[in-house]
Amino acid sequence: MLKVKWGVIGACGIADRRTIPEGIIPAKNAELVAIMDVDEGRLKNVAKKYGNVRCYTREEDLLENREIEAVYIATPTYLHHKQVLLAAKTKKTYPL
Repeated sequence: MLKVKWGVIGACGIADRRTIPEGIIPAKNAELVAIMDVDEGRLKNVAKKYGNVRCYTREEDLLENREIEAVYIATPTYLHHKQVLLAAKTKKTYPL
């Protein structure tokens, strides 16, 4: 089965509480590759929960990771516009 390799932008809030453990991790067709958050301390704690994932504190750095095929954006809504445009520019979208 083909697995979509995911990166999560804004990984220390709702993504850590719901999206990653309830959506990405149990999905047979998904693999968590990298997480990003501006809070480096919390980011490292979240990364420990999910094993071998790369950590980034800048969206641009996560999006440069060629292994990532799609991103989940879980930041406050006022940040989404910039992050969606960055993700589209780097072709980190996956047709559903």
